[in-house]
Amino acid sequence: MLDKYLLRWIFLLVLIVFNLVIGLRTSIGVFYFLFWFLLSVSVLSLLWAAVTYLGSQLELKRIVGDRVEEGDTLHLEMEVRNTGLFPVFNVVAADNLACAAGQERNKWILVEFLGGKFTQTYKYSCLCGRRGLYRIGPLAVYFFDPLGLFFFKRSLSRYDELFVYPRTFPIEKFPTPLVKGTLPWFGIESKKFSGDEDEFYGIREYKEGDPIRRIHWLSTARKNKLIVKQFQRQTFYRATIVLSLEKENNFGQGKECVAEYMVRIAASVAKYLFERDISIELIASAQKLVHLPSNKGREHLEDIFRFLAVARAESELGLGEILEEFSRFTPDDSNLIVVMLDKDWEYLPIMLPLEKRNVSLVPLILASSTFQYSFDQSGLVRDIKYKLSQQYKINPMVISRGDNLEEAFSR
Repeated sequence: MLDKYLLRWIFLLVLIVFNLVIGLRTSIGVFYFLFWFLLSVSVLSLLWAAVTYLGSQLELKRIVGDRVEEGDTLHLEMEVRNTGLFPVFNVVAADNLACAAGQERNKWILVEFLGGKFTQTYKYSCLCGRRGLYRIGPLAVYFFDPLGLFFFKRSLSRYDELFVYPRTFPIEKFPTPLVKGTLPWFGIESKKFSGDEDEFYGIREYKEGDPIRRIHWLSTARKNKLIVKQFQRQTFYRATIVLSLEKENNFGQGKECVAEYMVRIAASVAKYLFERDISIELIASAQKLVHLPSNKGREHLEDIFRFLAVARAESELGLGEILEEFSRFTPDDSNLIVVMLDKDWEYLPIMLPLEKRNVSLVPLILASSTFQYSFDQSGLVRDIKYKLSQQYKINPMVISRGDNLEEAFSR
């Protein structure tokens, strides 16, 4: 914008000087007139812009829309309020949208007229193409003269942080049923029954099949019919998601690279677990090693999504190092979901002993060579599945570059 006005100012200055020089050399009155006319218009326009800039009292407020995933349109609103008594003309409010691409980052809103003590709301939007954490702002106001020759800029330090989350896909079914796990404080699912479990819940009438030893004799005598004690069973389901975004193994380019597939799969799996009331633990290495302990709830899911939004393939830790560090802490009766490359199956022996502790292993394997080469490698995928089923007695899900992930989890 400044470059455009700089050229305009240079042209205007050259025109004024040209008429002055020609007028002095030729003494032709029309050139004197044009010189004074152009000079007067320029001075008056500059004064108009300066008075508007110094005398106006404008407040700008940005309202950011709901959470967005990559590929979504972000909707925003800007409230422009004139707190002064006098109206303003030809004002441009500007915002910088770091999450947008190219020229969409700069949003310009023309306020032709805004009366004193009046507020106007303007809506605008942009396409968020890539996941990440973005700082939106600052806001700015440009005060123009009526001819658009000059302007003054007032910057306002109004910033908002925006997380653009990974794009998720719906999962209809999981390779392995996730129904294992106990966790003392989170995710209690209570069921009333008569049996040997946990905590006394209350009493009710005897039903055929109830254990005789659970009869509550005092209540039976009082009511003159069989009454049994009722207990509360507490069922806890939990799953641990593990992935390592290694720098040297991030094959592919752009959104068709290993790291983007891993992040998208991990985000979709976390959402799937959340919707089924399963406690989620995340162990991941990106710019640094991150461990989000097992928990439930919308806020915990948001924490996972915020990490995945900014995760980059900058890890120096291999999957084997992470598993060696954390596998011994994996709780009994749980589910271990590992998002990994096929070249990392050498670390499966570290995970297989967990089955003795009733830990269900769910490997989600990316075929690394499909991210490096473009020819058909369906035979390679079949070979990976065969070797793992024969050597380790597991039936993994193998994903290739270009696969429709929603369909892959629906087979």
